[in-house]
Amino acid sequence: MSSIPAPIKMIVKRIAQAGGKTLLVGGAVIDIVQAQSPKDWDLEVFGLDYTALEQIFADLGPKTVGKAFGVMKLSIGEHPNIVDIDLNVPRADNKIGIGHQGFSIIIDPNMSFKEAARRRDFTINSMSVNLETGELIDCFGGMRDLAEGILRATDDAHFVEDPLRGLRAMQLLARKAKSVDNKTMQLIRGMSSSFPELPKERVFEEFRKLLVKAPKPSVGLEFLRESGWITHFPELVALIGCPQREEWHPEGDVWTHSLLASNAAAQILHTIHEDHREAFAFGVFLHDAGKPATTITPEMMANKDPRIKDLAERNGKQPEDLLLTSFGHDEEGMDPAENFLRRMTDSKKVINLVRGIVGLHMQPWNLKVGHAGKGAFARLHRKMTEAGGNLRLIGHVCQCDSCATGPDWKTRSLASGTPNWEHETSQQILNFADEFDNAPDAIQPKVLGRDLIAMGMKPGPALGKIVKQALELQESNATLTKEEIIALLAIDS
Repeated sequence: MSSIPAPIKMIVKRIAQAGGKTLLVGGAVIDIVQAQSPKDWDLEVFGLDYTALEQIFADLGPKTVGKAFGVMKLSIGEHPNIVDIDLNVPRADNKIGIGHQGFSIIIDPNMSFKEAARRRDFTINSMSVNLETGELIDCFGGMRDLAEGILRATDDAHFVEDPLRGLRAMQLLARKAKSVDNKTMQLIRGMSSSFPELPKERVFEEFRKLLVKAPKPSVGLEFLRESGWITHFPELVALIGCPQREEWHPEGDVWTHSLLASNAAAQILHTIHEDHREAFAFGVFLHDAGKPATTITPEMMANKDPRIKDLAERNGKQPEDLLLTSFGHDEEGMDPAENFLRRMTDSKKVINLVRGIVGLHMQPWNLKVGHAGKGAFARLHRKMTEAGGNLRLIGHVCQCDSCATGPDWKTRSLASGTPNWEHETSQQILNFADEFDNAPDAIQPKVLGRDLIAMGMKPGPALGKIVKQALELQESNATLTKEEIIALLAIDS
C-alpha cells in the first residue's frame, strides 16, 4: 500500500468503514504488476450501492454523469497534483439490440469478484488488486498471459457483445502485448461487420491511444490489416500496395512507409507541444494519403494515360521520367486525411492541423532544393500557424518522413531501433524555427493595412491586394525594410 497515493487510501478507508470493498481494476493493475506508477485509477466498489457512494463522497463534489452505468468521478488534490479517480459499481451489460445503446444494464453491488472480472475484455485486464490487503486477484490467467504477451478474450460470449473490442485489441496489442490468441482473433474477425454500430468518438479514442501512447503504432496498424477491420477505412486500404520508386523508398509501398513514419513519430512525441500531439501523430501517419490518387503506375504508362503528358509538360519532365512519381500528393492528400478523421471526430482543431501537416509536408524539401530564402520559411511558418501549428512542428514531421525512407532507411528507421534525427532538410526547418523564436518580428508582415491607410489609401479590396503584394515582396527578400517595401509598392502602383 506504500505506493498508493494518499487520496486513494482515503477513499478505500471510507468505503471499508461503510462496509464495502474496493478493488483496483483496469490498466493500473498492469502498471503495478510491472512496477510502474499508474496514470489512471479505476476503482470497483463491492457491497455498496451507488446511492451510498454518493453519500460517502458528497463532500468531495463527485461527478455523477455516469450514474446509469454505476460510474462516479472524483478529482482530489490541488493542481498540479490532482488525482482523477473513477469509481464504479459492478454491473451486468446484456446485449438486447443493435448499437452501443442496445444493452440492458443491471447494477449489482453484490456481484462476485469473479463474475465482475468475467465481463472485462481481455484476461490481462481482468486482474484486480484488493486495496485493503494488497492481494492480486486473477481468476482468468491474466498474469500468465501478461507474462507471455498474449491478448486473450476473458469470456467469449461476453467479448463479442461489444464490437469496440476489435479496436481495443488494436491499441492494446501495440501497448501491452505481443500477439493475439488465435481463437480471440477469430472472434475479432467475426465482429467486423458490427463496426457501423460504434459511435465515432469511441473509434477515435482507440486510434488516439494507438498513435499517441504506443511505442510502435505499426504493430496495431498491422493488426488492423490482418484482422480485416481495415476494410472500414478505405483511405488506409488504398495505401497498401501503392508502389514507390525503390531509389527513394527502398522500404516498400506507401503503407510500409506510413507505418515506419508513425513509429518515428511515437519516438519523438514527448518533444511535441501537448496541444499538437494528437494532430501530429495522425498527421504523420496520414501524410502520404494523397499518393494512391497521384502515383503514376506502370499500367498508366502502358495505357498512355493522357494525364501523364500533361503532368510531364507542367513539370518539365519526360513522360518516362514520371513512373512511380506522385506530384501533388501533398495537397491531394488533405481531403482523404480529413475524410478518415471525419468518420471518428468532429474536432476542428485536430482536422485543421492534420490538413495543414499533410498539405505542407513536402514544403521543407521544396524550399531546400529551391534554395529558398528566409522569407519563404517565414511564409511556411505563417501557413502552419493558420492551421493551428508552427514551423517547428512541420520540421518534426519532416524528421519522421525522412526517418522512414532513404538509402539508409534500415539504419535510420525504427526497424533497427537507431533512428537518425539529424536529417538535413528537417534540420534547416528547425534552425529557422529557432531563429524565428528568438526574433519573432522576422515572421510578422512589415507592412500592414493601417500603414497604407495612414498614407491616404481607403479600406477595401484594393487595399487588401496591396497588403498581399507587400507580403510577397517581403517573402521574396527578407532584408527589405518597411520603407523599401512601401517604396516598391508605390512604383508598382
